[in-house]
Amino acid sequence: MAKEVTRIASELINDPTSTTWEIVADVDEQMLELVPRRIEDPRFAYRGADVPAASHPSVAAALAWVAEARSGDRVWDPFCGSALELIERARRGPYRSLLGTDLDETALGAARTNLHAAGVTAELTIADARTHSVGAVDLIITNPPLGSRVRVDAAALLTAALPQFARQLSRGGRLVWITPSHRKTTPVAEAEGLVLARSMPVDLGGVRGRLERWDKKG
Repeated sequence: MAKEVTRIASELINDPTSTTWEIVADVDEQMLELVPRRIEDPRFAYRGADVPAASHPSVAAALAWVAEARSGDRVWDPFCGSALELIERARRGPYRSLLGTDLDETALGAARTNLHAAGVTAELTIADARTHSVGAVDLIITNPPLGSRVRVDAAALLTAALPQFARQLSRGGRLVWITPSHRKTTPVAEAEGLVLARSMPVDLGGVRGRLERWDKKG
């Protein structure tokens, strides 16, 4: 294909090393797709440390946007990883406090690095989201393990954690997350008295799920 393009338009240079776009050929559908390549965004320059299965900052920003910013928010990320969701929530507007928990000390080390770079303060703790109690919170925001890069039964993990989340959400509180198994997590969330406010499909590098916002009745 490259040779044919060169024959037709010799002024085009076939050098992919610094291109901002990529042409993807779909032979079965007989079509070409023009896809923007990953471009570093200076807005996310705070991400100096990463861990397997951590969010991309743009995903964290999307979660924070769906969550909305309320000045009195006490925010908890139960699977905080490298803390991108907490940082993006902090950038959305005022809040009361930020809490992050994770089972992996390496992840919390990455979180501390990124929080420092972003100028954000959060309380970080090694803890199991299924049993840990942080007290009443107004927002739970998280991109949990989805079962691809970190081998875990994501559906079982999330359905086990949901009752704990619902108990700690204050009235009018929000749970904003990505679930890879909404057919399994939805009945549990509803049984815990949460109401689905938003739901949209997402594809995270081949891992499909739904970005959801659940509200607790006020």
